[in-house]
Amino acid sequence: MRNSNIFYICAFAMLLSVMIPFTSAYAEENQQLQIEIRYTNGDRISTYQAEYVVYQDNQKIPFIEKALEINPDTLYLPQNHEYRVEVFVNGIFSEMEKIQLNDQSEKLNIDIPISGGLKFNVYYEDGQTPLEGSTVVIKSHDGQEQRKGVIDAQGDSMRYWLQSTNHEGEYYIAEIYFEDFLLHTVSNVKIHQAMEQDLKIVVPVPAIVEELLVFQLYDSEMDQISKSDETYSISLLDKNDISIAESEIGARGLVYFSNLPSGIYKAVVLKDGAPTSLWQDTEIAIIGNQNEFELIQKPVSEPVSEPVSEPVSEPVSEPVSEPVSEPVSEEIFHPFVEPINYDSSIEEYSLTCNCVAFRLDDIQDYWLTDVQVELINLFAEKEIPLTVGIIANDFGNDAKIVDAVKNQLADNNIAIANHGFVHNPFTNYDKQEQNKMIVDANKKIYEVLNVNPKIFIPPENKFNKDTTEVLIENGFTHLSAAWFSDAPPYLLEQKSFYRFPQMAETGGYVPSQDRIVGVSADQTFSDAIAGLNEHGLAVITLHPQEFAMFEGGQSVNEINQEQIDELKTLIEKIQSENISIVYLDEIQYNMFKITSENQVISSESYTIPKWIKNNAGWWRDGFVDDDSFVQGIQFLITEGIMAIPPTTQGVGGSEIPQWVKTNAGWWAENRISDDDFVNGITYLVNQGIMVV
Repeated sequence: MRNSNIFYICAFAMLLSVMIPFTSAYAEENQQLQIEIRYTNGDRISTYQAEYVVYQDNQKIPFIEKALEINPDTLYLPQNHEYRVEVFVNGIFSEMEKIQLNDQSEKLNIDIPISGGLKFNVYYEDGQTPLEGSTVVIKSHDGQEQRKGVIDAQGDSMRYWLQSTNHEGEYYIAEIYFEDFLLHTVSNVKIHQAMEQDLKIVVPVPAIVEELLVFQLYDSEMDQISKSDETYSISLLDKNDISIAESEIGARGLVYFSNLPSGIYKAVVLKDGAPTSLWQDTEIAIIGNQNEFELIQKPVSEPVSEPVSEPVSEPVSEPVSEPVSEPVSEEIFHPFVEPINYDSSIEEYSLTCNCVAFRLDDIQDYWLTDVQVELINLFAEKEIPLTVGIIANDFGNDAKIVDAVKNQLADNNIAIANHGFVHNPFTNYDKQEQNKMIVDANKKIYEVLNVNPKIFIPPENKFNKDTTEVLIENGFTHLSAAWFSDAPPYLLEQKSFYRFPQMAETGGYVPSQDRIVGVSADQTFSDAIAGLNEHGLAVITLHPQEFAMFEGGQSVNEINQEQIDELKTLIEKIQSENISIVYLDEIQYNMFKITSENQVISSESYTIPKWIKNNAGWWRDGFVDDDSFVQGIQFLITEGIMAIPPTTQGVGGSEIPQWVKTNAGWWAENRISDDDFVNGITYLVNQGIMVV
C-alpha cells in the first residue's frame, strides 16, 4: 500500500512539473498602451464623431472597436503582440499606425489630415432659383449621417467642417430633402484638407410646376365622384396648414391645379367648402414628376354624420414617388392622359391594347456583354420601345453595358425596370427582407443611371402577396411576372398599380439540355397573339443567353446571328399586323374596347381611340389650345391611329367655330355620339382649318 501511495505522489508531481511551465509560457500579461490622435498641425482632434479600431497581429477581425471619449486614451492590451490602430473621423478612414507592445508601456501618436470646410449651394433645375427651406443631409459612404442643415433664402447651407477624404474609396454623400421626401442624391463628394469649398447642387425639380395637375375623387367602392354627386373641392395646404390653392370638382369629375410651387402639400377634400371626414388628408409631393393623383374615400365601420356606403376593407394609399429621370415617349397630349373611364351602359365589351411590350431581362455586368449591347442597340436602331430589367447588385462596373444603357436612356429609347437586387426568387424572403432588396436595388440603379424604376420584374418570375404590398408601399406602378406565376384577371384601367405579365418569350427552357434555347419568330408571335386575344395585352420576354452561341456546355459572349434574325422577323410580323409596340408601363394608355363579337367599337368607317375623349374635354375647358388639339388630331389621322370617312380637303380656313369645340366637350361627357364628333372633325378638314 505504501509503495502504491509513493507511486501516485510521484506521478502527481511529474504532472505538475509539466503543467506549470506550460501555463507560464502561455499566460499573457496586459500592458498599457496610450493612444493620442492629433492633426498634422499638432492639435489634438476633438472626440466628436471619432473612433478607432485595434487589430492584433495579422487578424482581420477587430480586437477592439471604440469611440474616442478622451484624447489621449489608454488601453490595456496583452503584451508580446503587434497592434494596428486605424482612426475614423466622421465615418471616414483617416490614418493607421502600428506598434509592437512588449513588456513595458508604450505611447502611440497618430497624426491625421486636417479637416476641410464644405458649403452647399442648392438650386432648382434652372440652376438659379434657390431651393429655400430644403434640407441637406451629409452622410459618410457607409450611410451614417454626419451633418444636417437647412438651405437659406440664397440657396446656401452653413459651412460644415468634416474629415478630409485623402484615401481611395473614401467619400461623402449629400442628400437633398423636402421635409422627409428625398429629392436628389450626390455621391462621391470629396473634401480637401485645410480648404474651404463650395459645392453647387442643381436638383432636377422645377421651382414652379407649370403642368396641369389632375385629381380624381373615388368613394370607398372605387366609383369616381362627379360634380353631380355633391359640391366637392380640394384644398392644398403647405406645412403650416395654410391653403396655397383650392379648386372645385368639374363636370367630368376632375379637379385641376396648375402653376404650383414645388413642395410637399397636404390634400384636403372639402364638401360645401368645409373639410369632410370621408377622405383622409393625404400628403403628396408636387415636384413635376407626377401629374395625376387619386384620393380614395376611407372605409367606414360605424355611422358618421355624413352618408356613406357600407364598410369595405381599407384601400392602400398610393405612396409619393421619388424624383426620377425616366424616358418618356413622345406621345401626343401625353401629359394630359388620364385613366380610361368607359360608360358601363354601352353594350358588353372587353378591353385590349392591341399592343406588345418587349422586356429584356437579366441585364448585368461582365456576362454576355456583347450580346446584351447588341440587343439594346437593335431595338434603338429600329426605334422600337424596350423595357430592360436590371439586376442591381451586379450592375454598374462594366463600362460597356453601362454606357450602352446610359446612351439609349439619354435618347429615350429604353425604360428601366428593377429586376431584383440579386437574381434570387422573392418567395425565398420574408416581407421585411423583400422591402430591403427592393429599396437597395432602386438605390443602386439610381446611383448608376439617375433613374428610379417604378416597374418590377421579379427574378425567375416568382413573387407573393408580400411582394405586391412592398411594391405598392414603395410607389411602384407596374409588376411584370409571367402568366404561369400571376393568375388573371389583369385589370387594365383606372389603376395606380398594374400587373402586366409575360405572355410570350423568344426562348424557352429545355430540360434535356438544361438551358434556355431560342424559339422561332412564328412561335413567339403565336403566343403573343393568344395573350392579346385572351387577356388584352402581350408582354414578350427576351433573355441574353438565347441570343448567344452555346459552346463547351455554356453560353459564350458571341452573338447568335440566326436568333437575332428571328427577332427581326418577329418585330416585322408584329408591325405588319398593325400591332403597336410600347413600353411596358404604357400598356394602359393604349386601351380600347371591343364587343363580344370581337369588333372594335367604331362607326361604320372610322375608329376613335378612347383616350382622345379626355383631351377633347380639356380642349373645351381651355386646358389645351386650338393649335395643340388640331395638331394632335392631324397626327392621329396621318399616322393611321384615327380614321375618318372619305372627304374633300378644303383650303384657306383658319378659325374653329365654337360649335365644334362645344361638340367636343359634349362628346367627352358622352352626351353626343362618335358620329357627331367626327362630323365636326370632317367639317374642319372640308373648311381647310385642318390639313391631312
